[in-house]
Amino acid sequence: MAKNKSRIDDAMLDHVRMTMERSRGGAAPKEGSPEEFKAQDLYYEAMETGDMDLIYDALEIDPGSVDCLLQFLYAFDGDSLEGLQFAQQIVKIAEKRLGKKMFKECKGHFWGMLETRPYMRARSELAQRLLKMGQIDESIVEHEGMLELCPGDNLGIRYGLVGLYLQQNRLTDAARLLKEFEDERPYSAMMAWPYVLERFLSGALDEAAEALSVAREQNGYVEAYLNGHRNLPKESAGSYSPGSREEAEICADLQKPAWDAHPESIEWLEASKK
Repeated sequence: MAKNKSRIDDAMLDHVRMTMERSRGGAAPKEGSPEEFKAQDLYYEAMETGDMDLIYDALEIDPGSVDCLLQFLYAFDGDSLEGLQFAQQIVKIAEKRLGKKMFKECKGHFWGMLETRPYMRARSELAQRLLKMGQIDESIVEHEGMLELCPGDNLGIRYGLVGLYLQQNRLTDAARLLKEFEDERPYSAMMAWPYVLERFLSGALDEAAEALSVAREQNGYVEAYLNGHRNLPKESAGSYSPGSREEAEICADLQKPAWDAHPESIEWLEASKK
């Protein structure tokens, strides 16, 4: 809803910054209190109705509502320094709300605990903004941290992370992650295509060729985006089914920077069709 920038002006953002200051000062309801639940209910109602005023009402009750604050983050361009700093502030607020005990006791089970989900959404947004600002190593740290908190990876962090490893030529890390989720490769383009590149860069050309055959069978649409024969849409699909063009768009969006970082891989890909 608040992703529509025209609905958020500077005065609104100033108001939100003030509520964030209140949150850092401790002006927030206790976890599990009626006030917290009321604020969350207003947030859900705002999501259903598109009524931005409800977000303000929720923040008046709960100045540190992470989900509400994230709605204002979307007003900033992805490569905006101010947006990156805003995201960093939200993550800090989310960490404070959860508390050190939650991180200690629930590490490995994040996302399974409902109260951790706003934090995970905020940290995922931070990772993407770091990436768009060209801070790849810093983005990798955020990706790795989320995966450590939630090894089951409900958010699909692994797909972007393996691409970043390959882009940075961190082949050992890429191979480890691909091995960890190797059961996905037969039915997921998200892991099949990165595996092709990892095998190629590792010099295992016979295995790379075999992996390429599997990847093409899994989702042949991906290749046209990787080699530049087809341009990616400005906005990727929000959902997909295995083998679909939508899956190919999302997969290529995540993996193309890695292939572009290694032009010899594109040449090999093209030569393999002859």
